[in-house]
Amino acid sequence: MSYNDIRGPRVVGLNVASSLSEYLMRIQELGAVEGPDGALEISPEVMPILEAIHQVLAGGTVEVKVVHRGNPDIFNELKRRVEQVGREANAINKAAGFYLTATL
Repeated sequence: MSYNDIRGPRVVGLNVASSLSEYLMRIQELGAVEGPDGALEISPEVMPILEAIHQVLAGGTVEVKVVHRGNPDIFNELKRRVEQVGREANAINKAAGFYLTATL
């Protein structure tokens, strides 16, 4: 689909490690997106971090400052989940012999 595709949104299949699917569901549960089905939006607290990632990917430099630390148990859970995504996706891709799954 190009940016000029007039057919509208479509669903596509994407191979992901199960841990990535679980991570995405978990961050959604924690409020990364808000709103009713069909009208979800990235939360205002998360959007600046996503914009910072985009700046880095576009060649920019950013600074991140944690003003108030969140729940350490949830923080550590999410960190472990991200690490698991990398391990699982790499193991799947290595076994397949090519890049089969998406990762973070």
